[in-house]
Amino acid sequence: MTETAAGNDFGEAARQAASALRRVAAWRMPASRWVAVAAALDAMGQSWRARDSEGLRLATARLALAGPRLVATRHEDDPLVPAPPEVYERSNLLVTEILNRLEAPSPGRGEDGSSGGPSDDASRTSDDEDGEGA
Repeated sequence: MTETAAGNDFGEAARQAASALRRVAAWRMPASRWVAVAAALDAMGQSWRARDSEGLRLATARLALAGPRLVATRHEDDPLVPAPPEVYERSNLLVTEILNRLEAPSPGRGEDGSSGGPSDDASRTSDDEDGEGA
């Protein structure tokens, strides 16, 4: 039961990470601030690959803190720029990887030990119908 709870916890951390990553493409900040975003993306990628839910949550919070500030000050006279191409690409690759894994069914994870996928039911139905018609 602990393994299932840990899996659900990692899944929730991954969903939160994907949500945060989707916002990066719309951000506009001074160029110097993008360094912190790149560092947060590195931490997110490492935590994702290690399946470390706590690390992924912390890295997601780090990304949020690195993002645009809610209140601009007069001291921020630098022009606002979109994400550098490498940051944009890394965030897109990571969010795509996370979403693809979250949406993909886990093979062999059905309650009865079968894969539980709809294709299994469809193949059994078509086999039965073909057998009766021949």
